[in-house]
Amino acid sequence: MPHDDGAALTAAETTGFSADKPMFVVQQATSPADAHWTTTGDHTGSDVTLAAEPAARAYDEIGNLVTSTTGVGSTSPKYYNLYFTTAISFDVLLITGHNFASTELTSVALEIADDDPFSSNKREIAKWTRGSVTADDRILITNLNSEGGSSTYSAGGTAQRYSSVTHARLVVTHAGDKDPELGEIWLGYRYQLQRNPDVPWNNKNEMSRVSDYVSNSGITKRYTFYRGQALRTFQASIAAAAEITVIDGWFNAINEGTRPFVYIETPSSSAQAIIVMLDEAGLSFPLVGPTERRLAFSMTEQPPFLSRE
Repeated sequence: MPHDDGAALTAAETTGFSADKPMFVVQQATSPADAHWTTTGDHTGSDVTLAAEPAARAYDEIGNLVTSTTGVGSTSPKYYNLYFTTAISFDVLLITGHNFASTELTSVALEIADDDPFSSNKREIAKWTRGSVTADDRILITNLNSEGGSSTYSAGGTAQRYSSVTHARLVVTHAGDKDPELGEIWLGYRYQLQRNPDVPWNNKNEMSRVSDYVSNSGITKRYTFYRGQALRTFQASIAAAAEITVIDGWFNAINEGTRPFVYIETPSSSAQAIIVMLDEAGLSFPLVGPTERRLAFSMTEQPPFLSRE
C-alpha cells in the first residue's frame, strides 16, 4: 500500500494546538528493520555507520540506531535511512543528540517514499536549515507537510499526518568533512489536549540526584549523579467525550504507561520537547460527576535532559 500524500489534522487537534494546550507525542518508529547511514540514499546501499558510536538512548525500542557516519567525505550527500516492515502513521519529527549546528551541515530534510530507491511517491515533509543557529538543540517540527500536491516542504504549510509510511530518510546537506551525528529520531503521533492542567502547576520543577558526604570537621562533599531532570504533575477535569477518547488513545499508545512519550507544554509558542515516563504505569481517570472525569498523573524526564542541552 502506498503512503498517503498527507491528511489534515482534525479540527480539535488544530484548535488545541493553536490555543497552546499541552500535547503528548508517542513514538511510532519502533524497531525499524533498517536504520543506518549510507551515501546512496537507499536502504540496501553501502552501510557506512560507525558501530563504535551507538545511539544515545536505547529505551525507545530502536536498538540499531547509530549516531555517527564513517568513511564518507565532504562530497557525499549523506542519508540516514529508516525502513518499517509494519507501516506507520506520524505527524511530528523530533531529533535529539545531534551535532548539526556545530558542524558544516547546512540543512537536514525528512523524506518519505514507497520504495527503497526513493523513486516512487517521494515527499519532502520536513526541513531544518542551520542558518545562524549555533547550538545543537533538539529539532522539533510539528507541521510536517509537502505543501499540498507539491513534493517540497513549506515552513508555512498546513500540518499534515502521514499514514502507511514504510520508507523514511534524513537527507543531510553539508559543505565540510565533519561526520554528522544523531542520538535519536522520533516520528511521533500527537495526542492533543484542549485544556491546560489546573493552576497552579509547576513548569519549572527540576531535580538533581546527589549523594552528600559529611566529614568529621563538618565539611560537606556533594557527589553528583545527574542534574536538571524535569518533573511534571498533570491534573485536570475533563468532561468532553472526544477529549476523554484522546486520553484513552494516548494511554493505550504508550502501552498502558510502560513506554516513554514526549510532553510539549506549549506547542505553538516556544515549544520544548521533554521526553518523559509516567511515574506509575497506570491511569488515574475517575468519574467526579455524571460525565466529568479527573485526570491526574506525574511524570519524570528521561535522558538526555533538556536543561543540559
